[in-house]
Amino acid sequence: MVKIAERIIPRKILDKYRSFPVTLRAAFWFTVCNFVLKGISFICMPIYATFLSEEEYGTMSLITSYELIFNIFATFELYLGAYQRGLLKYKDDTKNFEQTIVFISNILTVICFFIFMLLSKPISGFTGVTTALYSILSVYFLVYTPYNCWLNKKRFEYDYKAAVIVTILMALVSNLAPMITIQIFGATAYVKVISTLVIQIIFCLPFWIKHINFANVFRNKARTINYIKYALRFQGPLVFHSLSYYVLNQSDRIMIEKFSGSKADVAFYSVAYSFASVIIIFQNSLNQVLKPWRFQKLDKKGYKDVRDISNVLVILVGAVIVMFMLLLPEVFLIFPDSYQEGLKVAPPVTIGVYFLFLYTLFVDVESYYGKTEYIAYVSTFCALLNIGLNYIGIKMFGYIACAYTTLICYAIMSFMHFVFMQITCKKAHVEESPVDAKSIWGFSLIMLAVFGITNVFYDSIIVRYLMVAGIITAVIIFRKKIISSWKMIRSK
Repeated sequence: MVKIAERIIPRKILDKYRSFPVTLRAAFWFTVCNFVLKGISFICMPIYATFLSEEEYGTMSLITSYELIFNIFATFELYLGAYQRGLLKYKDDTKNFEQTIVFISNILTVICFFIFMLLSKPISGFTGVTTALYSILSVYFLVYTPYNCWLNKKRFEYDYKAAVIVTILMALVSNLAPMITIQIFGATAYVKVISTLVIQIIFCLPFWIKHINFANVFRNKARTINYIKYALRFQGPLVFHSLSYYVLNQSDRIMIEKFSGSKADVAFYSVAYSFASVIIIFQNSLNQVLKPWRFQKLDKKGYKDVRDISNVLVILVGAVIVMFMLLLPEVFLIFPDSYQEGLKVAPPVTIGVYFLFLYTLFVDVESYYGKTEYIAYVSTFCALLNIGLNYIGIKMFGYIACAYTTLICYAIMSFMHFVFMQITCKKAHVEESPVDAKSIWGFSLIMLAVFGITNVFYDSIIVRYLMVAGIITAVIIFRKKIISSWKMIRSK
């Protein structure tokens, strides 16, 4: 592979790439991987929209939403925060720690399975998830945790090659194979969802088998109890954050179906939201690179560097988001004509992602100074607010109201975290602010103004393309500033 790369890619570029620290190379490849995964989903989305009716596509989106919520209860998402932090805390005993995490997760999955079976009638009636489907979901939850432990350990070790290959391969097969099964067994949401789950179970099964030796878990009870206490104490509060976050992101689709009574509306909204998730991947990947850099600067009291880079990134991310929003009407042409209705929810949902990016700037500061409880407070409040606004909005304006409630809740969430960040800094006796409040909120007002103008002229291709040309021109003019900011991040 190395020799092939040397023949295709100029040596100068390869040498430059090899000079990057392994952390940056890993971040680059995981970012590429995330975009490839989303690219595969995007390629498949219009195909499934053609195979499935609007109602079946909406049902598929709803089941996916419930799957994410069920996963929180069935696994506590122990493979995330608790496991990642535990790799450092128990670095001399990672094998036994991993097996304990998988063991606890599996116990939670079994408990949730029995609870679902006892309450299957009301739960199935509300969610539409049948006992047969939840049984398959439970098997998936059992094997999903060890796979994610392996994946997160690879990320922790910056061993990106195996992780990227396995992840992309699984995404390809689990997205493409259901196209065959729905041709054989029928074009329904359940056939698509079940076939996807079965394929993912097959991929994850070897990782579960690797951790199935629970004898080690019982061999040293004191050690195991210590690991269990740590994991539940660490992850317990974050369960409320995760649940609130997913409710904030997924409740829209659930409430649209319940109050509008149309699964087709769910399909239209889901397609628009899926496009916006591309920007979420972009900003999440960007934050993966920036987070350690930001922590190091805060540790050295380099507040000015943090402020300067944050200002540049806010403008850059804002420009990318506006560009994406302006070009979405052309992208939507790949879908059947009936889905064009969903385009009207794209602008507010996309601008909402900008405020989601702002939230990460403030949360990182809170996390650095150990005030993670603020994250749960804000997430819970915004999730409840989102549900209330959706309830009122859907009844008055239809499903399009959910796009605006999402924007409002993301903006409020960002502002609340900004306030909590200031409180955190005051308690930590931080002498300078890590963010430039006037610049950030001033630019946020500009973003809202652009959103308003775009909404008015969204049907005018001339106005949209003039705005795109203006953004490209601005990037060219300020390219030196952008490049110098990138070099600062690289140099750490």
